Amino acid sequence: MRTKLFSLVISTAILASLPMGAFASEMVSLTDQQISRLGITAQASQPAGDISLANVPAKIIPVRTSMKAITIPFDGVLTKIHVLPSQKITIGQTLFTISSRDYLEVKIGLEAAKGELEVANTALSQQQKLVDAGLAAGTTLLPLKATVMRARAMVDEHRTPLQTVHGAGHSQYFVKAPANGRIEDFNLQVGQSVEPMVAVSALYTSEDLWAEVQVPADLVGQIHVGDSIGFDDGSRGEIVSTARLIDPKTKSALLIAKVPAGSGLNPGQLTQVNISKSRPANNMVRVPSSAIIRLNGTTSVFQQINGGFTPIDVEIKGRTRGFATITGDLRAGDVVAVSGLTELKAISLEGAE
Repeated sequence: MRTKLFSLVISTAILASLPMGAFASEMVSLTDQQISRLGITAQASQPAGDISLANVPAKIIPVRTSMKAITIPFDGVLTKIHVLPSQKITIGQTLFTISSRDYLEVKIGLEAAKGELEVANTALSQQQKLVDAGLAAGTTLLPLKATVMRARAMVDEHRTPLQTVHGAGHSQYFVKAPANGRIEDFNLQVGQSVEPMVAVSALYTSEDLWAEVQVPADLVGQIHVGDSIGFDDGSRGEIVSTARLIDPKTKSALLIAKVPAGSGLNPGQLTQVNISKSRPANNMVRVPSSAIIRLNGTTSVFQQINGGFTPIDVEIKGRTRGFATITGDLRAGDVVAVSGLTELKAISLEGAE
């Protein structure tokens, strides 16, 4: 409180020491020494290639379309893990070893079905010889052919689930990588029971990343595929998907955007992104949000010119915590005050009186 009071006294003393010409018009004339004592700093406005709409948190995720689920064909127990989380792997590389009673039973069933098929084929062949020699009627072949067909069907039934399984001996089999990529979502332990056709891990075939963003409901209609988002390192990504369905719990909708290559971001990481739209034809500039002030009922900035500052009416087109995109009688490169605006406003209003 004492510090604020002291600052107010100093500011009042500085204002009292200003020449009367400082109040003669909207132009606030100040010397360099007065600018320094009032704590006024200025910064050049930047060209606004985009209109900033919001600065929101985002979660970095792997590209979902590149994900392949790693499943197992038979239930059992995980006996060995051959890879590490986030390890790059090649197609056909062994990932896990599973011990499974169901796998063993299917193998035994296949061998038994093959034996029955061999017996049925032998019986049919012998009977065919008798028919060919005229020692038996042709109709005697019909039941034998039916037996062969049933035996062949049993072989196919047992062979089909084993076609993609790589045997590891007796009751064990290998699970191998279906493609090149990187293993993620890895939460397995040796001795763990696993169920058939349930994903035990995920394989990502691309190094590309997405940013998953919860967009506030009031901005959903303003954002479209092709708009851009900015990341903390200054790089920009393109929006590839925008949902229109509002989640009643979060009051937001889901947005997906590409993360530029070389961003240094990793899956699961939380970051901030700036959502923006392409600039229309009219002139716009970007200034720090702290440069915006309300003056005489209008939104303004104080432009620095030779010998002082002049208030300029502007219209805000987009605003985030750090920057505002504005339009008005201001061009890229024009310098505006970004601190000490309270003092400038007080001087300007006193001059207007």
